[in-house]
Amino acid sequence: MTGSNLFNNPLLTSSNTLNGLFQPIISTSGTFTIPDGTTVSLWNPNTSSFDTTATFTNGSWSADLKLPPGTGALVFAPRPFTNTIIGEALDHNGIPMMNNVPIPPPTLFSGPDGIYLLGDKAPFIDTGTNIFLNIIGRIPYVGEKVMLLSGTSTYLGNGTWDSIPAIGLGQAAFLTIMSEPPPALTIVSSNSQTIVAWPPSASPWTLQTNSDLANGTWGDYAGLIINNTVTNPAAAGNLFFRLSYP
Repeated sequence: MTGSNLFNNPLLTSSNTLNGLFQPIISTSGTFTIPDGTTVSLWNPNTSSFDTTATFTNGSWSADLKLPPGTGALVFAPRPFTNTIIGEALDHNGIPMMNNVPIPPPTLFSGPDGIYLLGDKAPFIDTGTNIFLNIIGRIPYVGEKVMLLSGTSTYLGNGTWDSIPAIGLGQAAFLTIMSEPPPALTIVSSNSQTIVAWPPSASPWTLQTNSDLANGTWGDYAGLIINNTVTNPAAAGNLFFRLSYP
């Protein structure tokens, strides 16, 4: 489509490079099917930025970037175009599919916390929790996100999302990945005070409050926090607490 697209190589090709994935074929009108000015940018999770870009001009790419199956990329198109990729279908682990053999989840993702641009190594349409299961080998933790150009979906737990995400064939998404499950938040009442606490090791998490769940407006806790513990007088009305991940 015209503009930005999140792309994932859906097949194993001979080279897995741009020259193999986006071949400069001459159309019936005598022009290349890939328009000049098309760019492919690779995401660096260490810097949370696109730091490598190739541009298509006059039938060739400025750099023949490699995109193994499962690698996401940002494709910017000056106008719509159709692209055909010929290759071998893989399972979620990147192993060639075999007829009548069940397709297992991939090996469990072992990278550090961060935002990754990924797709399914297998040519599947993934929806909801299957996005995490088929791409990183587990269901999502509470607070993990799937970010598409059309919006962000946050996992709420128990199989539910604030909006159910979906990734189509050949598409990628930004996944917010945590290396461990979210910490437990404990709330107890003592001597007309409310004590809220969570493990001191859970440094990336931020305590938030909301007085009305119907409006969905959460704000960072403004009071004193000592060793991930806060003490408040009993609220006159409703007061809800949660931990928010960056």
